Amino acid sequence: MNFWHTVPNLPAPEAGCRVLPNRAGEGESEGVPPCPGRRRRLTLPARQEATMVKTRIVVGVDGSAGAMAAVRWAAAETRLRGADLRVVTAHHRRSPTAPASADEEAAAGILHAAVTQARSAAPGIEVRVLALPGYAVPVLLHAAEEAALLVVGSSRPDSGLPGLPHGSVRTQVATRAKGSVVVVRGRPGPEAGPVVVGVGDDGGTAGPIIGRAFEEAALRGAPVLAVTAQDGARRPSPSAAHTVGGELDDLLAPWRAQFPEVSAAREFTGGDPGKVLVERSRQARLVVVGPRRHGFEGVMLGAAGTRLLERADCPVMIAR
Repeated sequence: MNFWHTVPNLPAPEAGCRVLPNRAGEGESEGVPPCPGRRRRLTLPARQEATMVKTRIVVGVDGSAGAMAAVRWAAAETRLRGADLRVVTAHHRRSPTAPASADEEAAAGILHAAVTQARSAAPGIEVRVLALPGYAVPVLLHAAEEAALLVVGSSRPDSGLPGLPHGSVRTQVATRAKGSVVVVRGRPGPEAGPVVVGVGDDGGTAGPIIGRAFEEAALRGAPVLAVTAQDGARRPSPSAAHTVGGELDDLLAPWRAQFPEVSAAREFTGGDPGKVLVERSRQARLVVVGPRRHGFEGVMLGAAGTRLLERADCPVMIAR
């Protein structure tokens, strides 16, 4: 049985209160009462639950400023999409018979602060919270298996999410998640500019990524800018510009037809793709890229994706 706490008006956590059962199916620890002001929602029938998860957004939190920025962004997305928001944190394990630990109490405080941020950014949205013992990456991946989006921020080196050094959580989540991941970073609240989509040399996988960029742009009432960069060339030759421009137009054409309300432009330029996309992120509201696949179910971000996660000036979506 999977338990989530619905949080209508979240009070400050009390010492010894329990945020959630440890894992699906484990039930509650003996002698540890649920936190006041929280009520549980049991698993719904499979068909109803399947309908709900299509508009579920999961955000991972660790108490850092980067995580709180991710919560605010996820809350705004929740309202924009008519979704429900799940706020998830991880803490260190303890014995099932031991009393509530300082880590669990800290997790309750982190969730309380996150819900406050979410309510401030998007009043009236439905928020549920979950604290699970274990390492951050598997906890987040498990919680977001069927979510529409998994959102993370830029974590501090002494992050409250256990198990991994600074930066590893966002990178591993971005490469291993089944669905789309958004890493929130850069300037606060970018609400102007285009949705930029990076288009590489793999036209077979570029189409769906471009389509996702159009969907995000339509949702926001924003234009799309499709960017291809030729590494090693300061300025592409006229013949290359003509050829690649035609290929980009072919990739954009079906999405322009499907989303006639979205204005779309293309850019073919010279330079390192990662650096070019970081530069374009300074005027964008969202950058969309796709993962690179290597071998059997192997996924990598590539140099451009990795640079974006480290240096982009707006949220970055790894679309799947």
